[in-house]
Amino acid sequence: MITHGKRYAPGFTLIELMIVVAIISIISAIAYPSYRENIRRSNRAEVRALMLENAQFMERFFTENNSYLQTAGAAPTPPVLPNLVSPRGAAGTRVNYNIAFRAAPARTATTFAIQAVPANGMAGDACATLTYNHLGQRGTDGTLSGGMTSDTCWSK
Repeated sequence: MITHGKRYAPGFTLIELMIVVAIISIISAIAYPSYRENIRRSNRAEVRALMLENAQFMERFFTENNSYLQTAGAAPTPPVLPNLVSPRGAAGTRVNYNIAFRAAPARTATTFAIQAVPANGMAGDACATLTYNHLGQRGTDGTLSGGMTSDTCWSK
């Protein structure tokens, strides 16, 4: 007996493929911002650790020299910090933060302030510039966004 009819062709229909693409798009739209925020949080954690390491360096320097300033030249200058970028040793577009002494308030032999200025991929960070001083005060400079405060920037 011979039967005539449609042959079954294995595969997916266009509608099935479009449904899969739509589901993947929705999942990506939800997951990507969360992923980016986790990356930003880990970058902030790394720069905070480097800033605290720099502060420890400054305290050791003060213990040895009874001053936060070097007097190697005509004008006293702060010593060179061991960590100037985050992540440590990064260069070019891989730098997330530039770490330096803060210009104001004026440094004296008994005070210092360190700042971490966002760069490249972190330039639009909600925490702006992170600061740390000789009293152990943690803060921020610039306009904070996204409901962030200095405390949340230093804890998240």
